[in-house]
Amino acid sequence: MADNKKALEVLSQALKLEREGREFYLKAAEETLSDKGRAMFLSLAEDEKMHAEMVLRQLHALEGGGSYVLLPLLGVRAIDLEAKLFPPARADVEKKVGLNPNELDALHIALENEMKSYDLYRAAAKTTKDEAGKRLYEWLTQAELIHFNLLMNNYEALVSLGGWV
Repeated sequence: MADNKKALEVLSQALKLEREGREFYLKAAEETLSDKGRAMFLSLAEDEKMHAEMVLRQLHALEGGGSYVLLPLLGVRAIDLEAKLFPPARADVEKKVGLNPNELDALHIALENEMKSYDLYRAAAKTTKDEAGKRLYEWLTQAELIHFNLLMNNYEALVSLGGWV
């Protein structure tokens, strides 16, 4: 019962992060001047929507004492659950802003948000005993890592090359 309560707490927090992430990416897409940046933010918003739907399905499955449901097509590759992510320091961002500070700020915030989700899913994957739950969290950890790397590549490209990738 305690495991179920903890799982419901993690999934509720995950749902909140995914929904907030989607809203952030939609807003960033509206405000980004670059077509490449806009497309990236819209794609990330769609991913967050899909993640939220997956999390919501699990939340409903666990309510009332149920268990995780193994979702189809979750190809989970090996992932290092000990690895931590680090976004660029805010001070570094401020030193290098000479482009459009709003875009760099958006990327920095996005990196921090992805890191929160990554850390939540990583911790849940390490502690969840249910195999379907563990696979879900590992898959979500991988997805957040992909998002983080995409955002970091664009951040570095904006700072050093002056454009989106």
